[in-house]
Amino acid sequence: MPEQPFKVSAAWARRTVVEAQHIPAPGTPGPYADAADVLRGIGLIQLDPLTRVSTAQRLTCLTRLPRTHRAEQVDAALWPGHRPVAFESFTKVACLFPLQDWALLELRRQHVRDTYAGSLPDHLRHQIREVVAAAPGGVKIGTLEKALSSARTTGWNWSEVKRAAELMVRTGELVITAREGVVRLFDLPERALPAEIRHAEELPAEQLRAQLAARAVSSLGVMTAGDFAHHYHLSRRDAADGIRRAGLVPIEVEGWKDTAYVPAEALDASPLSPPSRDAGPGPIRQARLIGPFDPLLRDRRRAQRVFGFDYTFEAYVPKSKRVYGHYVMGVLSGSELIGRVDLWRSKDELVLHRVFPEPGTPARSVVARARSAAGTLSRQLGTQLRLLEG
Repeated sequence: MPEQPFKVSAAWARRTVVEAQHIPAPGTPGPYADAADVLRGIGLIQLDPLTRVSTAQRLTCLTRLPRTHRAEQVDAALWPGHRPVAFESFTKVACLFPLQDWALLELRRQHVRDTYAGSLPDHLRHQIREVVAAAPGGVKIGTLEKALSSARTTGWNWSEVKRAAELMVRTGELVITAREGVVRLFDLPERALPAEIRHAEELPAEQLRAQLAARAVSSLGVMTAGDFAHHYHLSRRDAADGIRRAGLVPIEVEGWKDTAYVPAEALDASPLSPPSRDAGPGPIRQARLIGPFDPLLRDRRRAQRVFGFDYTFEAYVPKSKRVYGHYVMGVLSGSELIGRVDLWRSKDELVLHRVFPEPGTPARSVVARARSAAGTLSRQLGTQLRLLEG
């Protein structure tokens, strides 16, 4: 390993970040056949209950699937019913992970166990496990609450049973690998997970950190220790240790304050000091819309550093104080986020309200690409595109 980090341009880092997402060009299938393939490829899909356009997992997956892929196919692949392919858990927020990565989150589960040891009454844990064990395939939270004569959860007003069950998911005592419609099913890990996947969590912590770093950089493309820590909600110390043990190569990115890291093959395949300028926006038909919980946007500080894209999710901001809109998606063209769109779904229509070009980007160019990208998404959602902006 060199004494000084390799120096690369911001444009090279930006292209590498986007290329790691494997977003297919028009008319090409790309590497992913279905949403389960996408999840295995990117390793993590953030979940969110808002459906103003579509669910977070659908928007993330549709961007990386062939343009002929339809929204209803996404959930069927992620929760196929006959066999689990994913589990739901938490970094700092609710996410979906490929089943094969169960062991890699053991460090996070252990941290939660250590932090909340003793806060969950033993009698309640045992009661919850008894109810779940008696129901092959898992149980809904409402079923748990009814069986234990608990108050019912309404919105964010969680019952004691709901709080306990969610904590047991975080510690690994319960697992969610299936849904009934949109409702999550709580199950026992020893029943829902293959034995070889559960036993892998017994690997040494150092090995788990290294594997987690390798998994993260394969999705992020270029990452700082802070990016890695945020991605999986790790401590900076664990993140730095994982990067070191994974043998990632340090690089100095033009304009970045912190050292970044890439796999050695990323530098083998590319010039070390490519031109600083991008080639500009890509072809109009190639543009895609990027959801607020997409891996390219979910870490807002990283999006600012990589793309110069200052994004705030305004759904929970009072309407009078919003700058762009309730549910705004980014416009990706080439390796740049060139603008954003305010849009929503209304029955059988996807309504494009306004387009906001990024500073210094020609408005006509952004509008053309935003409309093309919205048309692609509209077809995948099975809707008609309606333009409110002239």
